[in-house]
Amino acid sequence: MECNKNNGKFLKVKAKVKGFLIIKKEKRNKPEQVIVMKKRNTILSTGLQDLLNAFQVYMSGITYKGNNAPGAGIILTLSSSQQIALPFIETPTILTNNNSVTITFTAVDTSESSYTATSEELVTQSAGYNIPIATANLTMIKQSDEILILTWIITISISVSEDLMYIPLSTPSPAGVMYCTASSGCNNCYESAINSEYSYSSSGCSPIGLTSQYPETNFVTSTLFSDIIYNTYGKNSLNLFTQVSGTTLIIYTLYCLEYFVAGLVQTQTQFIGQFTTFVPNEESCFTPTRDSSVQVAYIQVYSPSETAPYIGVQIEFTT
Repeated sequence: MECNKNNGKFLKVKAKVKGFLIIKKEKRNKPEQVIVMKKRNTILSTGLQDLLNAFQVYMSGITYKGNNAPGAGIILTLSSSQQIALPFIETPTILTNNNSVTITFTAVDTSESSYTATSEELVTQSAGYNIPIATANLTMIKQSDEILILTWIITISISVSEDLMYIPLSTPSPAGVMYCTASSGCNNCYESAINSEYSYSSSGCSPIGLTSQYPETNFVTSTLFSDIIYNTYGKNSLNLFTQVSGTTLIIYTLYCLEYFVAGLVQTQTQFIGQFTTFVPNEESCFTPTRDSSVQVAYIQVYSPSETAPYIGVQIEFTT
């Protein structure tokens, strides 16, 4: 397939981020005595920008330049202006449906301290950085005989353009091709801005995972969004596949084989980004140390001919 995509278009996604904080107070020896308070939060635009910056760290190997708090968790600011940092008690839970993904963070204060909290801040983790992403102004008084359970819920509502499918996943899924016979040289990759990324070719590749389930389909998965909000990934090697402007993320395809997939692969110590292009059962192009698949799929772009218009996926985050 010849490559002529200079005037191509983007598959587009709109992702609206909102959330709220729930604080539950229980008497230490009388758990039936419960007080529940709820407050909508403010999503920080700087927080979204920092999360997309961190996304580029584990996907494209850039240097992180955003905010980095001392630790992840829920931060309480007291009436005395002091702060209490409550770490998450577990990995955030994820719930998906047909048009959204919800990430729930939980922190607990079982101390015998008494205080009045006047505001709260949610600090998440991405690519090893602790990023403040939301604030709430919920005034709350804790007595020494009370236990606090704080639940911060972030929901991303997702709408996609006509030629793009949103796939909600309860667990991450792979995509791409495997069982390939590899050789050096990549004669089937045509000229593009960063074609030197691909120096190996392969043949006889069989589709796996979401590529097998959704052939000839452009898709974006819920895992992309939940991972942007929270992850423990490392830093990738430098590449030019991603771009961020404000709170808009672009993942470029740039390549001219039928399928392009972006997601994550696991190295010996961490998960990092992976980009690959291929034709199932025929040919594939990939970086020297990677397979032609991803273990955690984010997007797939299908380009059946040289007139296929799409050069990538554009995701606009709003609040």
